[in-house]
Amino acid sequence: MNNMIKRMTIDNLARMTQDEFSRVNEKFEKRFDKIDGDMVEVKSALKTVLDVVLEIPSKKAFERLENKVDRMDIELVAVQRKVK
Repeated sequence: MNNMIKRMTIDNLARMTQDEFSRVNEKFEKRFDKIDGDMVEVKSALKTVLDVVLEIPSKKAFERLENKVDRMDIELVAVQRKVK
């Protein structure tokens, strides 16, 4: 019966524990590598969105443009009246 019972030594337990920690560490490294890759993609997408948003004129820019067009229209009408 003593032959059937295998005793666990401290060295065996330490080796098994280290092996299991190594496996868990590998799994986490793979997951973190994927997360890092995903974050790079997210940062790239956010930069693209920001670039697009910064290209959209603001409401004030439209108002200034509208005012400029209105002034030019008034000046054009005045020139047309002088020509006639």
